[in-house]
Amino acid sequence: MKRAPVQLIAVLLITMTSAIPPMMAQTNASATDTVVPKLVNFSGRAFDAQGKPISGVAGVTFAIYKDQTDGVPLWLETQNVWPDARGNYSVQLGATKPDGLTLELFQSGEARWLGVRVNGGEEQPRVLLLSVPYALKAADAQTLGGLPPSAFVLASPVNNANTSANGFNNSAPPAQGSAVSLPSPTVGGSGTQNYIPLWTDSTGDLGNSILYQSGTGSSAKIGVNLKNPLFTLDVNGQELVRGLFEMATTGYATATKAFNSNPFNIESSAFNSGTGKYTLNHFQWQAEPTDNNTKTPGATLNLLYGTDPNPPVETGLKLSSSGIFTFAPGQTFPGTGTVTSVALSAPSSDFAVSGSPVTKAGTLGLNWTVAPTNAATANAIVKRDANGSFAAGAINASLGISSFSTGIGVYGESDGSSTGNNGVQGVTYAGPGSGVAGFNSASGGGIGVYGNGGSGSNSTGVVGTGTTGVWGHGSSYGFATDSNVQQARNANGWVKAMAFVQGATAPYSITRCWNSFLTGAAATTPPCGFALTEVGYEWFNIDFGFQVSDRFILATPDWTSDACTIYVTTDGLPATYAQIYCWGGGSEVPFTSSIFVF
Repeated sequence: MKRAPVQLIAVLLITMTSAIPPMMAQTNASATDTVVPKLVNFSGRAFDAQGKPISGVAGVTFAIYKDQTDGVPLWLETQNVWPDARGNYSVQLGATKPDGLTLELFQSGEARWLGVRVNGGEEQPRVLLLSVPYALKAADAQTLGGLPPSAFVLASPVNNANTSANGFNNSAPPAQGSAVSLPSPTVGGSGTQNYIPLWTDSTGDLGNSILYQSGTGSSAKIGVNLKNPLFTLDVNGQELVRGLFEMATTGYATATKAFNSNPFNIESSAFNSGTGKYTLNHFQWQAEPTDNNTKTPGATLNLLYGTDPNPPVETGLKLSSSGIFTFAPGQTFPGTGTVTSVALSAPSSDFAVSGSPVTKAGTLGLNWTVAPTNAATANAIVKRDANGSFAAGAINASLGISSFSTGIGVYGESDGSSTGNNGVQGVTYAGPGSGVAGFNSASGGGIGVYGNGGSGSNSTGVVGTGTTGVWGHGSSYGFATDSNVQQARNANGWVKAMAFVQGATAPYSITRCWNSFLTGAAATTPPCGFALTEVGYEWFNIDFGFQVSDRFILATPDWTSDACTIYVTTDGLPATYAQIYCWGGGSEVPFTSSIFVF
């Protein structure tokens, strides 16, 4: 919608003169011939479509209408005007016409409306021409103010001696300069003080209108349908504006000062239980200037709020000249941030992203490159099945596989079938396969299976409870290596016990030992829970305290001799016993000492 290009402050003055001679019955004097200028002074303001005062010459078209809206002009003219810095100008309507304003425009006594267009723009709301322009009828010599000349002749008192038979006063005319009292037209009807009157009929009767005025001059207030107006115009009822409704600026900017608009105020009332009184609460929209004294001045539309008696203050919410909102502090989204778009990114190997970024409206899309599956599918993200299981190929990790909740990193549980379930299984069809492998390409070694109990507790790297901890099936190896196997001497493991026996001289004894079934100092303090018994000459039984009948036993003599062969047996002995002796050519051969490793 175009902004109406002209703001009118209309001052209509008739510039006319009329010499009316005294009218007396005994004279035949005629009215003095007087040229009545048919011009009307008019002042207005000219603005362009952006609401800025027009500088330089402007073409203004003035039209007089019978009706406030619609209809064709009764009279029309165009003049060039030169507005000042604020857009103000003054003209004389009719100045471009030979005869000025046409008298017939006002002879009917009906209302006339003035419309104005600047530079061919949209016509402004029409202005009602009040009583002053209608005085143009006085140029009609046959009437004065719409009444015949006889209405202005002094009436003679009844039965006055100076009154002639024809009813005229025959006394001498008054001296030159004396006042002549003329009767006023008869006005009837009734009215109430301070109400602006209304013609109630066509015979001159007046009555009250709905307009009430309190005060006078610049402090006067007009009430519509009320008697106690609070503002210059106070309307009790609905309003309909058929044109621009402008909250004008409070001043015109200079290089050092800019001005806000007059605010648009919206009022509400709420009761305050603390004070026991009602409150008046005000929201105000107000245009405020930006970038004053620059080449790009502008404005924002700001929201203010206040409760009487405090004036409204800025809330922080405002709208820029390009329609962008700045939100008040505390706004959850976007608040004080600067979010202008939302974007999504994801590894292209796993996902395909579409619709990113969203700046105004749209939908972000995230699609799988390879759909998740519980099978060992290349490049697919693992998805568990209904039992929480999935199949996978090689798993590489710096820590391996760990569990904090159960303490069991890898667990295989049998469901009662003959084959059972394997916690870790290595299967190959060509060459060796590793169930568990530890690999480190750097200088240090890699740990295939690692158990760390932390502070004050023990932990097991591989454990079998009621089943097999590590199992090699068929032709496979339970443990296989092409290198060394190492274990700390004071740790339990593959070697369950070791003993160094002094068998040369009595009393025979175990001088050094280690028992993996004991802990602390007892595991390495001779005899380490073992019992040594002499069976015969250089012939000994050792009771280890745990079953050894199903295990391998190794004994090594502590001297260099080809004449002695060490025999170790558990046949015919209790399950916890082992028998060691040296056989040399059909008889036992004495030996100084032996190391037995179980």
